[in-house]
Amino acid sequence: MEAGGLPLELWRMILAYLHLPDLGRCSLVCRAWYELILSLDSTRWRQLCLGCTKCRHPNWPNQPDVEPESWREAFKQHYLASKTWTKNALDLESSVCFSLFRRRRERRTLSVGPGHEFDSLGSALAMASLYDRIVLFPGVYEEQGEIVLKVPVEIVGHGKLGEVALLASIDQHCSTTRLCNLVFMPAWFSPFMYKTTAGHVQFDNCNFENGHIQVRGPGTCQVKFCTFKNTHVFLHNVPLCVLENCEFVGSENNSVTVEGHPSADKNWAYKYLLGLIKSTPTFLPTEDSDFLMSLDLESRDQAWSPKTCDIVIEGSQSPTSAASSSPKPASKVGSQEAEVGSDGERGAQTPDSSDGGLSPSGEDEDEDQLMYRLSYQVQGPRPVLGGSFLGPPLPGASIQLPSCLVLNSLQQELQKDKEAMALANSVQGCLIRKCLFRDGKGGVFVCSYGRAKMEGNIFRNLTYAVRCIHNSKIVMLRNDIYRCRASGIFLRLEGGGLIAGNNIYHNAEAGVDIRKKSNPLILCNQIHHGLRSGIVVLGNGKGIIRNNQIFSNKEAGIYILYHGNPVSWDPVCHPSSSMSRL
Repeated sequence: MEAGGLPLELWRMILAYLHLPDLGRCSLVCRAWYELILSLDSTRWRQLCLGCTKCRHPNWPNQPDVEPESWREAFKQHYLASKTWTKNALDLESSVCFSLFRRRRERRTLSVGPGHEFDSLGSALAMASLYDRIVLFPGVYEEQGEIVLKVPVEIVGHGKLGEVALLASIDQHCSTTRLCNLVFMPAWFSPFMYKTTAGHVQFDNCNFENGHIQVRGPGTCQVKFCTFKNTHVFLHNVPLCVLENCEFVGSENNSVTVEGHPSADKNWAYKYLLGLIKSTPTFLPTEDSDFLMSLDLESRDQAWSPKTCDIVIEGSQSPTSAASSSPKPASKVGSQEAEVGSDGERGAQTPDSSDGGLSPSGEDEDEDQLMYRLSYQVQGPRPVLGGSFLGPPLPGASIQLPSCLVLNSLQQELQKDKEAMALANSVQGCLIRKCLFRDGKGGVFVCSYGRAKMEGNIFRNLTYAVRCIHNSKIVMLRNDIYRCRASGIFLRLEGGGLIAGNNIYHNAEAGVDIRKKSNPLILCNQIHHGLRSGIVVLGNGKGIIRNNQIFSNKEAGIYILYHGNPVSWDPVCHPSSSMSRL
């Protein structure tokens, strides 16, 4: 474009009428034209992205009203999805011409539906060749027998999502497959809608209803912009699986089950998926990020007002006794309610009323209770919610809390702790990112040495959000977990991992429940407004609890009972919370 040409506003109006291929050609003319095409991000690129029937809003389902950073980049990801499922796979069959030149075979498009060349998906698959595209036109397609995919194909529904319904049980025996814009329902003879044991499957913009999906290692899968209604996803020994921008609703059991250690055998898609994960933006916080939730003014003033906080320790002599006044004698644990602070919250309950409902016999014998009062003042306009100790105090040493206790940001904590940073950056097993789990029984269940990573998800109105058992490991970063009918995060039988930067609130039981030798790192979370305690550690549970904001829970901020043995670097949780040990 020369200086004497049309104004940029007119150029933008003209280019707004171009289709996608023409926009690509114009961007290759020169740098000025390339920058002009980029300037159409909020106009033409937004129109193309929202106008595609096979695309959903880039921030669906958690933030459908928030625009992405770049509509062009979002549309690019949608557009490339139809091509990347074959990346790094075997080349298409080639023909030899004069033994010197090789010609790439063109992909065919097979049409299925009334008035088209095929009347069922099974008949089209019988005639399909490598990497052919099968288009299902609007209608309901019910397959009477199991469909076995023996060659890589792409199956796409024509029209808007919901116009093509497929009642089938599909077993994939080929290296790769992509399914897009379809509504899956189970066939009459099997609850499994899709199974694969070794290949790679990609689901884009699909709905799954009332059935099961099973992927076994070394098989892999990539799922994006899909809805799962009362559908269970089984992942067994999967080396890598990616679930992004999906909605799980109305599950009668667990929405996603990750079972078994990730397989050492890996298919062709593993390296591609790993590179795709590393190239996308991370959920780790930026520098100087305080990660404070927004509270209404009344609750904020109440929560951050200067108060006196008590630490109640039951069942053992404390090394801090020399720094405290003479301990007050207490009656039996089974009938005594310890007084915590000036707000009158309970610091200890009977075994029958403890979090988790676990009441082992033989644990309610008579023991002494010691109560210590630690006073400090909140200073400045910022909330001061806790501090950190580098280690337990020496016997006979006095505890002197600093006048201003400021929590570090998650980024600062990760920079100090290389092991936590390695956990936060690790990807193994299943990656669940920007998904919504709601109105069902369970969210994610990780068991039997399974590995799962969850970033930026929302768990709400469930019985529980995440369960991690049997030597499994989870990494949870910046998830919202609220209104669960039991505990938000439940770990037992040597479960572990990293729980960092999450917002856990308004749950009926403990925000985090640690039992039976589980040993997680709980870092920089907000655990508040629970109907019971913030964190419960019992039954030989362990863990490192550091730099968290734990406040406004009805019972103890951190409740330790029945041989629980965590390492807490938060000497005080919050003026309105407490820490109890039974």
